[in-house]
Amino acid sequence: MIMKNQWIYLPVFIGTFFIGACTPNPEKNDSSNVPFPQSTIGASVSSIETNPFFQGMYKSMENVGKEQSNLTLLLDSAANQQDKQNTQLDGMIERGAKALVVNLADVGFGAEMVKKYCDKKIPVVYINRSPNEKSLAACDTAYFVDGDAAQAGVLQGLQVLKAWQANPQWDKNKDGKIQYAMIEGIPNHAGAMARTKWSVGTMENYPSLGVPVQKVLQDYGMFQAQATKELMTKWVAQPEFANVEVILANNDTMALGAVEILQQNNQKIPVFGIDGSKAALEAFNSGSMAGTVFNDFDAQSRTAVRMAANLAAGKPVLEGVPYEMEYKVVKVPYQDIHSDNIKDFMAIQ
Repeated sequence: MIMKNQWIYLPVFIGTFFIGACTPNPEKNDSSNVPFPQSTIGASVSSIETNPFFQGMYKSMENVGKEQSNLTLLLDSAANQQDKQNTQLDGMIERGAKALVVNLADVGFGAEMVKKYCDKKIPVVYINRSPNEKSLAACDTAYFVDGDAAQAGVLQGLQVLKAWQANPQWDKNKDGKIQYAMIEGIPNHAGAMARTKWSVGTMENYPSLGVPVQKVLQDYGMFQAQATKELMTKWVAQPEFANVEVILANNDTMALGAVEILQQNNQKIPVFGIDGSKAALEAFNSGSMAGTVFNDFDAQSRTAVRMAANLAAGKPVLEGVPYEMEYKVVKVPYQDIHSDNIKDFMAIQ
């Protein structure tokens, strides 16, 4: 159980997030307006087969490569295989890449990868999946770009609270508590852990809206639809699932997998995701999903590629980057999605 005194600063924390972060602005990171330095870099995305966020990331990187005449971008996908990604990256270096962008196929390999390329003095910008934090801090040529996962959790938790207040029928047993099931991403994923922690903490502790919460079920959906559907199939057969009033998922792919199994079992439980994928926006519009939060794949991708290009050319790492960096980490804001602005987000998919 989260202690109350851990969340005293929550109102200020959330207030900071909402300043200037409610309306999508697809032009704010249009790096085509700022020429890149002459450079060759490599980039490997963990998988583009089933994850819409990674598909968007790959497409955004590809677009930057087309837009920037000074940039030679060697781009590939690792099909969720770390050995394959290792081979790809080494091959990119052999082909002339002077810096890399890496979305790790296996976060458990992060520390080893940081050391490998740090020893070779090859700059690497990790994106979305964090390598070992201590290794990152110890390497002068390693950086990390991500959305602010804590902010994502806060926004998701706040969406639940507002919807809970507007839908008193969700409290099936009328005990005044939110009985929830949490579908986490993958083990030891810093972003997944932060989303979970801050979502639950916000539900329970947000001033004037917070209500007591009770965890009924929690397990990993591996950020994948199929793994989540298998998990949900197991859950719906368990007696305690009847007590679940809200389902939270660390990303939209898992949320949509949960919705599919609920529909197959003729059950309707509000499901909240994170990412703001096209499919999730459509599900939110139709009422089959209760909420989602926009994870700006385009801004993250453009930022990571820009940083790698700067490093490859010997330029300051943040040249042309519209975000600040703390402890070698650049965090791109998430954005709240609601009925009044959903059309704006659908327009930039």
